[in-house]
Amino acid sequence: MDGMTYRDISTRTEASIGTISEIIKEYRQRSSDLDDLRKLHLELRKAKINLPDALRGARFLRNLDELELDRNYLAKCLKFTKDAGGRAPELAIAGSRLIELEKKTGKPYEQLFFEFDEKLKAEAESSKRVKTFEDKELKLRTSIHHLEKLSKLQETMDRHSITPTLLEGLIAAELRLRELGFTSQQAEVLAQELTRRRLDPSTASAQIATLLRESLDLEEAKKKSKEEAEEWASELEKAKKSAISLKEEIQHHEDKLKELKENYANREKLLEKEYEALQSKLKAEYDAEKQKLEKEKNKLKSQIGDLEDRADALNTDIQNLELAKANTSEAQHALQTVKDSVERDKIFAVIVTLIKSPEALKSQPDVLEAMIAILRGFDSYLEKTDLFKWTNRPKLKLTLDELFKHLVEELR
Repeated sequence: MDGMTYRDISTRTEASIGTISEIIKEYRQRSSDLDDLRKLHLELRKAKINLPDALRGARFLRNLDELELDRNYLAKCLKFTKDAGGRAPELAIAGSRLIELEKKTGKPYEQLFFEFDEKLKAEAESSKRVKTFEDKELKLRTSIHHLEKLSKLQETMDRHSITPTLLEGLIAAELRLRELGFTSQQAEVLAQELTRRRLDPSTASAQIATLLRESLDLEEAKKKSKEEAEEWASELEKAKKSAISLKEEIQHHEDKLKELKENYANREKLLEKEYEALQSKLKAEYDAEKQKLEKEKNKLKSQIGDLEDRADALNTDIQNLELAKANTSEAQHALQTVKDSVERDKIFAVIVTLIKSPEALKSQPDVLEAMIAILRGFDSYLEKTDLFKWTNRPKLKLTLDELFKHLVEELR
């Protein structure tokens, strides 16, 4: 589990490699994930991570998988959160809304801002046109009022069969009387006085009577006109109230438009600052990355040159190795022969050392294997010799089997 080799374990425990292999084999059969646990243990120790931190990391990665978050964007998300600080949630929500708006409209946010500005300009132009139409409406209402008065006057003239010439004469006569300081009543008194004085005021009185009737008609028309004027004034007041309400609504929209313009201007300035900061940052990162790549490029060129030199040297070494391969084959064969001979005579060397100098032996497994070999040989000798030559053969056989069993257990 600590990454040690069989030989390292054998040196520490003084157990043979075969015994170690058997023990590990048994544990592998008991636990199928032993090798995976060993790799995990080594990776954690190599990264200097304790088990609680590893479990937290595993839960964190599982949460990322449940959220379907691409881990390639994790560094960018963390950097955005660090740079934005407390405004990160607000900016993320605003960015999401802007992205959703772009998806719905199928237009980039620059075009949306441009179209919004155009609509604001169109609304301002519409407000100007509304003001112009209101002025025209006021002039038309005044003109209609005068036309209605003229219409009433024409009806009166038609009813009394007064021609324009006669009307002008009557008006001129009335004006002359006023210029002279007379009223209609005064003119009647004057006519009576003329009659009393036996003057012929017939023509004058007839004209005065006609003027008096016309004056009454005009007074009545004036009264009706005044009533109609009051009605029109009421209508005008209502129209003014409606106009005031409309102006207030227009003012409200203008205030709202002004607020939107201010928000748009602030947002535009903020975006410009963010864009400039991001542009500067990206430029700095680009320059740094470019310098780094240039250095790596030069370094790689140097390494490529060194590798080419080494390749030439290796080609030369390969040729030399090919020449030496034939001689090495014979040497390996001779070495294998010696190794087999040493392996074969190893047990005898252990037995001799055990007899002559037991304290020189340091490896317990070698001693146990030598004793097991001796017992096997002695047991075979007992089985193949004549029974009558051994007095205590069964007891010896039993003792040998018991000792052989203990030695094998000790070796394991």
